[in-house]
Amino acid sequence: MAALIRFFVELCLLRRAPQDLPGSSALMGLILVVNLVASWLVGLAAGLSAPVALGQGLADALLTLALLHLALSLTRRPARFLQLATALLGAGALLSLIAVAPLLLVSGAESRGETSLAGLPLLFLLVWSLLVTGHILRHGFDLRLGQGVLIAVAYNLLASTLINTLFPGS
Repeated sequence: MAALIRFFVELCLLRRAPQDLPGSSALMGLILVVNLVASWLVGLAAGLSAPVALGQGLADALLTLALLHLALSLTRRPARFLQLATALLGAGALLSLIAVAPLLLVSGAESRGETSLAGLPLLFLLVWSLLVTGHILRHGFDLRLGQGVLIAVAYNLLASTLINTLFPGS
């Protein structure tokens, strides 16, 4: 388990690539569960109810997997699905867990009516997440890093729009 955590830390530091993961459906299933738990914790830290937090995490994971499958099918690279899905979900889980502390700080500052710089770490994490996703996509689709980051930005905009539509007021 420590080796797996170390892999995702190194992936998020752009030192490893998704093709370094085994193409295992069992591993992807485990990482999917970890991703859902991490998403749920982020939602709770952001002040959402438990069902809404879980629903948002599930919607994001399903959208990620569906769009990844579609893109790999269209580019005739379906064999890369397990590795890329595991890498995207695992990196997302790790960055989500890192985001819990700053989210709690922001929520605490907002509840006290304070303006705080606590949101800066969240902005940093967003940029880092886009860079990590771009890195993963670069390896999976043989792109340049900038192209992968642009796709990551487009995905985040789409996912935010969809999730805000499915869960209004959250």
